[in-house]
Amino acid sequence: CAECHNHKYDPYTTKDFYRFAAFFADVNEKAVGRQEQTPIMTDEQASTIAKIDADLARIQAELGRTTPELEAAQKTWEEVLKKKKDGTKGLAKPLVDALNVELAKRTPAQKQVVASHYRTQVAPATERLRKELAAAQLKKDQFLKTTPTTLVSMTGPPRTIRILPRGNWLDDSGEIVTPDTPAFLGSVAQGKTRATRMDLAKWFVSPENPLTARVYVNRLWKVAFGQGLVKNLDDLGTQGTLPSHPELLDWLATEFVQRNWNTKEMLKLMVMSSTYRQSSVATKELRERDPSNLWLARQNRFRLDAEFIRDNALAVSGLLTSQIGGPSAKPYQPAGFWSYLNFPKREWQNDKGENQYRRGLYTYWCRSFLHPSLFAFDAPTREECTNERPRSSTPLQALVLLNDPTYVEASRVLAERILKSSGSTSRDRINTAFRLALSRPATDAEQKVVEVLFAKHLKEFGEDKAAAEKLLAIGDRPAPSNMNIAELAAWTSVARTILNLHETSTRN
Repeated sequence: CAECHNHKYDPYTTKDFYRFAAFFADVNEKAVGRQEQTPIMTDEQASTIAKIDADLARIQAELGRTTPELEAAQKTWEEVLKKKKDGTKGLAKPLVDALNVELAKRTPAQKQVVASHYRTQVAPATERLRKELAAAQLKKDQFLKTTPTTLVSMTGPPRTIRILPRGNWLDDSGEIVTPDTPAFLGSVAQGKTRATRMDLAKWFVSPENPLTARVYVNRLWKVAFGQGLVKNLDDLGTQGTLPSHPELLDWLATEFVQRNWNTKEMLKLMVMSSTYRQSSVATKELRERDPSNLWLARQNRFRLDAEFIRDNALAVSGLLTSQIGGPSAKPYQPAGFWSYLNFPKREWQNDKGENQYRRGLYTYWCRSFLHPSLFAFDAPTREECTNERPRSSTPLQALVLLNDPTYVEASRVLAERILKSSGSTSRDRINTAFRLALSRPATDAEQKVVEVLFAKHLKEFGEDKAAAEKLLAIGDRPAPSNMNIAELAAWTSVARTILNLHETSTRN
């Protein structure tokens, strides 16, 4: 709103808008096309590049050295060029201009142009060095293609920022402004000629500005309890929902600042509280008196986020890779899902080995073609900023949990754990499966249902060995050869059912 006019009911002015925008007026950006990328290297990769750069510098230094032999050869080459018809055709204009001047009358710059061209492009004596240089440059280029890159803002001379009357960027009659925060929140300029983004960053986390800490601890509270003390995470102002526990929010924000903005400490403080450790099982009276659990008389129950659902299935099966950091991972994705993706056309290649079982956090994320399994569980695209995800319950989610290769493979590996780490009776094995997936034993009613399910599938797979082999072949991890195929396939079906339970994908 304030881009065109002073805000109607909030204390933001048009001048505030453009002063705040001026903090970013020195960021170098291309108006159109891909922005310049910055390589992000490990120490080992940086060391490799440093060695290649050292080789390039050594070769270039050798090419830059002159000798009497090279000077004589260059003179002969120039004489041959003069005798040839169109001898300078195709050469750069500065080089041609320098060659057209007698050697004795050339300026130092012209001499350097001719000598440099001869040594780096023509001289037989430097051919070995030229080949070494080309090979080293090719090696560097190929290596850089394998290193990940990211966007890093680079600064340059700041652009002039004016207040644009009614937001009209063609109108340059407005007042010139310099970087500063909205006037009603104070000033970071403090008499400086020009405030910087470092000044802005310090202002964001200064003790005199409680808003940042309040917003952050409210989001941490949402992680722990499913909803914030202020319900709408993106608006903690007077136009938004008031906090249910204002004094608690104040105390948490102050505590966060005093604990040096330590996120781990704040989460630990929340999850060790008696409020967090309450049961999410509510009595009828509690549900009637406080259906939204605003007063925190119980713990909340809510479905896990998309990445956590996959992580949970892999962790229960024992497949989850605990490696932190590193390149993006590409778990199983339906063939042809990227077929409509152009500029350029791409093809998804499923990862092999440990990278296939990394946490969902590391899944390769194409902005408008996010991984379909994540999409089914309400993960947002990267086309716009999202501070809170919706939580839906759809039949597609059950189909993903039953049929996505990730979950089928996890079920089969969980079945292996069940058979290897429990007693020989079906009751022991069912309890093991429930403890691994739900952290509790199965009830008597659940025991009966699962036993019937297991017996049915054991009979079916016993009569159809090909179907059992087909089920066990899903996923990259090979099935063990020393287990009964029909029995393993039947327990895989049981594990698929348990991983599909509402309780498995819900945080209780």
